[in-house]
Amino acid sequence: MGCCEVGGGIGRFFSRFSGRYTRRYERAGLEATQRQLFNALGAVSIEDKTLLEIGCGVGYLHQYLLTQGAKSAVGIDLSAAMLKEAEALAVKKGLADRTRYEQGDFRDMVSRVERADITLLDKVICCYPDAEGLLAAATSRTKVLCALTFPRGHGANRLAAWLASLFLRLCGSSYRPFVHDPAAVDVWIRSAGFRRVSDTRTPFWLTRVYQRL
Repeated sequence: MGCCEVGGGIGRFFSRFSGRYTRRYERAGLEATQRQLFNALGAVSIEDKTLLEIGCGVGYLHQYLLTQGAKSAVGIDLSAAMLKEAEALAVKKGLADRTRYEQGDFRDMVSRVERADITLLDKVICCYPDAEGLLAAATSRTKVLCALTFPRGHGANRLAAWLASLFLRLCGSSYRPFVHDPAAVDVWIRSAGFRRVSDTRTPFWLTRVYQRL
């Protein structure tokens, strides 16, 4: 499966839920894993930091960080519908002059994206087959911290991913979820010159923050 087909499948799948993501956030706020991520970043300090969120969705995570002291943010996503929601939410929050959004596969656009102090990948690598390549691109544009949330590697998550993939195949969708080995993810990021400074978890998710050495 080619890169364009992968990206197109992801973008089409999540575009269907863009409005739902916005409504869920406006009703309930940050998810538990996102609160863990925010607490971990706050321990290092996000004050006046620039943000890059890969797979930003409707944008509420980096926009929340902007309200808590971060300086500016760039959001990248494969879904045009998600970015439309993100732009509207930024305007609603008075953050339009501190945010910028671009549609595309981050690996294809990495050379023209400015480096940021903090890079965010919230539940992103589980949507992408080449997690190693995506993380290599992400860390190359990270000055200080790389923060990500992704599935734990246990059997329940792997079974859920297999069942979801079977259902999506039967529905004719090219999108597939993935459970990448957390130990391999750790090696990929460390080999790019980072050390892990935070590791929190829920029953199904890992939230990790890495700092450039």
